[in-house]
Amino acid sequence: MANEQNSATVLVLWDIDHTLIETRGVGRASFADAFERVSGRPLERMPHITGRTEPDIYAATAELHGIDTPPPFDAFAEALASAYLVRQDELRKQGGVMPGAAEALARLADLPDIHQSVLTGNTKAVSRIKLETFGLDKYLDLEIGAYGDDDGHRPSLVSVAQSRAASRHSSAFDRKSTVLIGDSPGDIATALQGGARIIAVAAGGTSASDLIGADLVMDDLTDAEALLNGIRSLH
Repeated sequence: MANEQNSATVLVLWDIDHTLIETRGVGRASFADAFERVSGRPLERMPHITGRTEPDIYAATAELHGIDTPPPFDAFAEALASAYLVRQDELRKQGGVMPGAAEALARLADLPDIHQSVLTGNTKAVSRIKLETFGLDKYLDLEIGAYGDDDGHRPSLVSVAQSRAASRHSSAFDRKSTVLIGDSPGDIATALQGGARIIAVAAGGTSASDLIGADLVMDDLTDAEALLNGIRSLH
């Protein structure tokens, strides 16, 4: 086993969708509900969404539907959170936790020198609903995370989380002491451009060969000790 504590603290930021959980259609249905509620138009199609923030997805979706001036994002974000709450039981039954994710979170949560949160394109409200639905929120400090409603440009979210973590823990976090864990090329770009190390997990639909640029690629999260050793090796 790895040493239980290192001299320096590490900020671990988890992507949510396809890294920790899968919504398996509930996410799209909730988006459709919210989009129709605020725009008055049924959802006919969506842009590619992997690795993008919710404000970016909303703007692109409105453009695809010929809506030049969509309602404010805040209105959509509120409607989206409401839609997820309505479908929370459906999410619990139809969605699921990625293999090994709960165990990995629990393992890292035991360590005093590792601070865990999320970096996600989801809004904070939706992130909380998703994580609470599957009981994963207890392992994470969501107040130091970074969310799509903080900044529509995903790489900028790295510094948002670093700043919040620094304020809470009185310790500066930089590229060497920040590790993002995600499943897509978008997560890799976020880390490289934003100032973090990146562990990519090839369990969310992206093959390991497509995760070029990651500091470390893992097949899945089922080996918590290997994940911990990987985090240790990056700082």
